[in-house]
Amino acid sequence: MPVEANIVDILKKNKIAYEVVEHEPVYTNPAMAEALGVSEGETVKSLVLLTKEKQMVVLVMPGDKKVDWKKAAAGIGTKKVAFAKPEDVLEKVGCEVGCVPPFGQLTPLPIFMDPDLAKKDMVYFNPGKHDKSFKIKAWDLKKVSKPKFI
Repeated sequence: MPVEANIVDILKKNKIAYEVVEHEPVYTNPAMAEALGVSEGETVKSLVLLTKEKQMVVLVMPGDKKVDWKKAAAGIGTKKVAFAKPEDVLEKVGCEVGCVPPFGQLTPLPIFMDPDLAKKDMVYFNPGKHDKSFKIKAWDLKKVSKPKFI
């Protein structure tokens, strides 16, 4: 089942309201925000990271924030994290870097979330495609992704 269909299934099973917004293909959070006419902070950045121990994890954060590498590593419980290789992300998650959704149910990867994201009202994330975004309440994203906060 494609990534997007899995997300729709998860949202429906959890009775979470969502809106699908189609737009031109975007590859960065600033471009996504511009295409949607929202602030970059309302977009979701889902980064696939590799720990020192070679474990892949997903760090979910507001699109306007930069990664604090030391804080991320400490929160994940490792000494060092770095970006996973794009080809490894595609193989493990089923989509390209730049449109990874913030859902751990889609892959066996642990989800870590910046607490600032849960404080937002509505957020937008890519469903495994560069030309669509899903709009949901930030609280619902937190509820369905079941993250550890760091």
